[in-house]
Amino acid sequence: MKNNVENQEKKKFYKNAGFYFLVIYACLTFAFITQAFMVNIVPMKFLIPIVVVLVLLFAGMWYFQMNGKVNKINKVLGKVAIVVLSILLGVGNWYLFSTDTAFSKITNKDDVSVVSVVVMKNSSIKDISDLKGQRLGIINLGDTSTQEKTLNDITSDLGSEPTTVKYNSYKDFGDDLYDEKVDAILLDEGSRGMFEDNHADFNLRTRVVKQYTYKIESKDISKNVNVTTKPFNIYITGIDTYGSISTKSRSDVNMIVSVNPKTHQILMTGIPRDFYVPQTCQNNQLDKLTHTGIFGVDCTINTMENFMDIDLNYYARVNFSSVVDIVDALGGITVNSPFAFTAYTNHSVHIKKGENHLNGEQTLGFVRERYGLSDGDRERSRNQMRVVEAMINKAISPAIITNYTSIMNAVSGSFQTNMSQSEITSLIKMQLDDMSKWDIKQIQVSGQGATMWTPANGFNAYVMVPNDACVENAKKLIEKIDSGEMITDEDIAYQNELVAQAG
Repeated sequence: MKNNVENQEKKKFYKNAGFYFLVIYACLTFAFITQAFMVNIVPMKFLIPIVVVLVLLFAGMWYFQMNGKVNKINKVLGKVAIVVLSILLGVGNWYLFSTDTAFSKITNKDDVSVVSVVVMKNSSIKDISDLKGQRLGIINLGDTSTQEKTLNDITSDLGSEPTTVKYNSYKDFGDDLYDEKVDAILLDEGSRGMFEDNHADFNLRTRVVKQYTYKIESKDISKNVNVTTKPFNIYITGIDTYGSISTKSRSDVNMIVSVNPKTHQILMTGIPRDFYVPQTCQNNQLDKLTHTGIFGVDCTINTMENFMDIDLNYYARVNFSSVVDIVDALGGITVNSPFAFTAYTNHSVHIKKGENHLNGEQTLGFVRERYGLSDGDRERSRNQMRVVEAMINKAISPAIITNYTSIMNAVSGSFQTNMSQSEITSLIKMQLDDMSKWDIKQIQVSGQGATMWTPANGFNAYVMVPNDACVENAKKLIEKIDSGEMITDEDIAYQNELVAQAG
């Protein structure tokens, strides 16, 4: 008799619809708590109370659904509450999943090289097999290991080694293709922009026969510190390409961001793309800073560490697509311009004096324009810092909540850093913990325009010869951040005077 009663209660237990509501709710609760600890961006002073509340809520929902003494109305109300709480937990789980996925992608240290076999449009070479017996131009600058892989793959495709001609500059590289001294060239797509000075119609007059894509694990060049207690320097490099952020290309945006997490002060130091500096990947020959990007981000970092005599702890890499995607995901940014101008670099964008609310494409035009600016590349560098500051301010504002998943999606495909996921999450936890405002200062280095030999180009081109006084004072200001001192408005004003005198 007793067994029959127990069997009936057991049967009744599994017939209770509330039990299945509770199972779903329990799974969502467990997943949320697990992800919250794994992603590790919520400070413990918030996370522990959240966990306690979730456990108590589950206990309460269990009581309303499984206690036979609760009336039907309260059971129904309990089911409604479970549905509402499950929806909220589902959203929370999605936010945490998006965050973890984005962090995994932006801390991925793989580089992508796309190497093309390029011929003139009227060439008789239609397929890679037609390259047999033809002359193939190859570049002999920087790390040629990827090029060697491509030559091996071409050899495999042809059944024999191609006849190669080596070049030490992009001018000769392009000239001989145009003059039919070689039948094809092997071009790393990241360096395509190197032809714009001497072969402005390169893209129109050539075509790609075949492309080879390689994923290469980049070197770990980070100099790790406790980013919540120690000052650190991040090098922001903006490459002049669309598409994959992992592509090697010229470094057209160059900025040192010095951060002191204790004083909550940030110093951004803009460096002109044409700065004429010794380059570690070109045997310390003087060349434009922008050219370091075609040899890889490690070349850019090593070159600037030597030049500025500082440690660059981390880098962050963005490209044209990054700017558009991230700004649009942020819902646009507000940039204060000291004067009006029209940017023609992308679409025609009119910038007024004062505050400008810009979308992604407008922001890209704003940061790329230099010819329409009276101070040229110097003012472009300032505009780039204005945009970075605007993006930081928008990202730490409450407005980020409404666009959170869009921002995570944009960042995950448009941004790359060698800062570890744990370092990124610890910074976010610190910000959420105290919600302190950041004091952001901007300076730049400058010099005198000149026409000098640029080895990568293979001809004399416009460069900016650094002004020693301007550079040395910038170093001192970065050292102040690193030593825990505060940068004052007087410090910024003095650096601005040196910049004005330099050019």
